[in-house]
Amino acid sequence: MTSPRIDLPERLRASLAGRYAIERELGRGGMGVVYLARDIRHDRPVALKILLPGLALRSGPERFQREILLAARLQHPHILTVLDSGMAGDAGAEQLWYTMPFVDGESLYDRLNRERRLPLDDAVRIATEAARALAYAHQQGVVHRDVKPENILLTRDGTTLVGDFGIARALDADDGRRLTRTDTQVGSPFYMSPEQANDAELDGRTDQYALAAVLFEMVTGEPPFAVRTLEAVVAKRLANPTPSARALRDTVPPSVDAAIRKAMARAPEDRFATVTEFAQALVAPGPGPASVATEPAPSPASLPGPDAAPAVSRPGRSRARLIAIVVLLAGLALFAWRRTQAPPARPDHDVRVVAVLPFDNLGDSADAYFADGVADEIRTKLAQVAGLEVIARGSSLEYRGSSGRPTAVARELGADYLLTGTVRWEKAAGGSRVRVTPELVDARAGGAARTRWAQQFDASLTDVFQVQADIAEKVADALGVAIADSARRGLAAQPTDNLAAWDAFLQGEQAAQDMKADQANLRRAIGLYERAVLLDSMFAQAWAQLSRARTSLYSNGVPDQALAEAGRAAAERARALRPNDPLVYLASGDYFSSVTPIDNGRAVAEYERGLRLAPDDVELLSAVAINGARLQQWDGILPRLQRAMQLDPRSSTAARRLATAYIFLRQYDRADSAVDRAHALAPTNPQMVLLKVMVALGRGD
Repeated sequence: MTSPRIDLPERLRASLAGRYAIERELGRGGMGVVYLARDIRHDRPVALKILLPGLALRSGPERFQREILLAARLQHPHILTVLDSGMAGDAGAEQLWYTMPFVDGESLYDRLNRERRLPLDDAVRIATEAARALAYAHQQGVVHRDVKPENILLTRDGTTLVGDFGIARALDADDGRRLTRTDTQVGSPFYMSPEQANDAELDGRTDQYALAAVLFEMVTGEPPFAVRTLEAVVAKRLANPTPSARALRDTVPPSVDAAIRKAMARAPEDRFATVTEFAQALVAPGPGPASVATEPAPSPASLPGPDAAPAVSRPGRSRARLIAIVVLLAGLALFAWRRTQAPPARPDHDVRVVAVLPFDNLGDSADAYFADGVADEIRTKLAQVAGLEVIARGSSLEYRGSSGRPTAVARELGADYLLTGTVRWEKAAGGSRVRVTPELVDARAGGAARTRWAQQFDASLTDVFQVQADIAEKVADALGVAIADSARRGLAAQPTDNLAAWDAFLQGEQAAQDMKADQANLRRAIGLYERAVLLDSMFAQAWAQLSRARTSLYSNGVPDQALAEAGRAAAERARALRPNDPLVYLASGDYFSSVTPIDNGRAVAEYERGLRLAPDDVELLSAVAINGARLQQWDGILPRLQRAMQLDPRSSTAARRLATAYIFLRQYDRADSAVDRAHALAPTNPQMVLLKVMVALGRGD
């Protein structure tokens, strides 16, 4: 039926006043009208859905709010979450509304109307991404119950989102009287499972059936049982087996056709046990044209690990060489390595090199993570300013609480200027305040250290992001570096407007220790990052770090595929929210480089995309180097390793990786120098000793 236009009555306008400003209509359907609106408080576009006035709540408004609240807790990169909801009107005549993030794209329904049927690869990709969303919801105990093309959204960058979670259940009655038999049907007869049509108890297999029916339509151009009414669909379903998609389109792979038919089995117990199994069957390798199986990744066993010492000898060399290595290793205790204290190489371009040292925490010792977070955010912002070169966090952290002379510290870091500071977080019932006192020290060689700029910032906690941006701008101004308007906007950008989410994120950062923590701390970090994204589902930075923490835990002794899939999902969510943030590509690359089956080529491609956005990001430079080494791309990674060493001069890991590359390129003099530097930075690390052996063997000694 055609929905009537819904005029907004005064009671609904009053309910929305001050919260949402409606801009234009986006579409309409059997349940109501969707508008593009602006969330006034957060200054962001949202999709506001206003349900038909006649769509009664059979089980009361309390259940509607409860079910919407449950749906709002679903945080997944392929789920269009519910942001807010409400109702207006008198008891028994309530008019319901809810909001979702606005998606710049179209519904699958619109695309099918335009194209009728889709390319096979697109159809399978959309189905598998929707399956991930449904699988996650099922794990949380939520069944969608209204999977159809109208509720599957396609963004402009190709991401699939499943929307209207919880709405069907929120509008159902507890007493068995389903709205699926009214004019305002919840659940389309084309995609509804037999058990849902018969008011039976439902589980995730009903969503599996509906998704398979949607996929059938995507590849054939028509629903599997194309009749108009629910009763006719049920009758046809009982009288006929599931039709073959391959019979209507002979290029459909047999494996895909078989998976669809199994997922649409009449009895739920004859379907796949989970929607995940259905998705796996869709991409399983199989014979026939247009196979949608993905290309296998290189075998991890055939590639060197990210931190493995180079193997100079090739397979087939004599055992004598191996014995020689053992003998050399046994006698290494007698070696006394030369320790170099030479400062790192200076950049050959006209830039100001700044090291942001850890800020001192003047408040409660339990708030030390907050002071670190302030310094880290300022460091990140300064790195965005053209004309400044910022020493990496890892090297700067070595000087926490250091009493060394500024000129000596600057020389060891290869820096011109040091930014130090103090942070005091004062908590009070009337509102928390933050006092940040930064000091920029000119510590260039040839003169005494002197203060170039200092200032105290005293602000409400809600203004902490502005304080960090102001400090970055003041530092650039003090160094005579002009900031472009576009860069200035980047400095002003804040990662979240939810301070509780930011606090949880900073605690997660402390626990994760740059993703080098043990299992217990990684689990703690994951819990804190999850809290951050629960508090703010649009917090892209937290999603990215959540992905990296999950991937790191997986690769450090917890090879749980569910954990790995959750890591991938978080990375995809981060990418959907902020596709121009280099951190999202670091997270995605970490996934492909760590989770079986490892795909080093894909990982390098992701890291390279991040580097195009942040060419001096040390983590991305090192990540490209690690995976390039696995692919034996030594010539291509050498400049990246050299740059990482320049930006992270106190990193023994960076020095070791650079030495490894020199060995593979047979540049033994440079390798020897790099090994000496690595050993000076980490004198007790046996890998440095092994590298020294490799240099000797490479020279024929």
